[in-house]
Amino acid sequence: MNFPQHPFGISLQDNAISLDDLSHRLSHAQGWEGKSRLLVQLAKALPEFPTELRSDQYRVTGCESQVWLLIALRNERYEIAADSDSKIIKGLLTLILAAYHGRSAEEIQQFDFNAWLNQLGLHRFLSASRGNGLAAIVTKIKQRAISMT
Repeated sequence: MNFPQHPFGISLQDNAISLDDLSHRLSHAQGWEGKSRLLVQLAKALPEFPTELRSDQYRVTGCESQVWLLIALRNERYEIAADSDSKIIKGLLTLILAAYHGRSAEEIQQFDFNAWLNQLGLHRFLSASRGNGLAAIVTKIKQRAISMT
C-alpha cells in the first residue's frame, strides 16, 4: 500500500506542522471565517489521496461527508492518513492528523481532542453533524490504537 505522506503531526520532515504550530495559528485567526479559511489552506497541504483507497474498507461511518482513514503501526508509532470529499472536513482532518499522527498508542489514548477544540475556540463553531463526524474519526483512531498493539 502506498501510504500518503503529509506534514501534520510528528514527522521526520523538516516542514512538519505540529500540534503546537496549529494551536498558535488557529488561536490568532479571527472568528470562524478566519479559522475556516486557515483550515481550508491547511487542507491543501494534504497529498492526493489514492483513488484505490477511497473504498468502503477505509470509509468512516458516522460522518455526513465521505471520509477515508488509513492507520498503520510502524515502530510503535501510528501513521495516519485521511481524506474527505468536503473542503472544510478535509481542513478539520488536518487537526486530527496533527493530534494523532506519529504518536504512540498511549499518547493517542491520553490526548483529549474535544478539550483541545474547546481550548482553540473551535468547538462552538462546529455543527452537530461535524462534531459527531469528528468524534467518530477520533473514536476509530483510538479503537485501532488499542486493537493494533
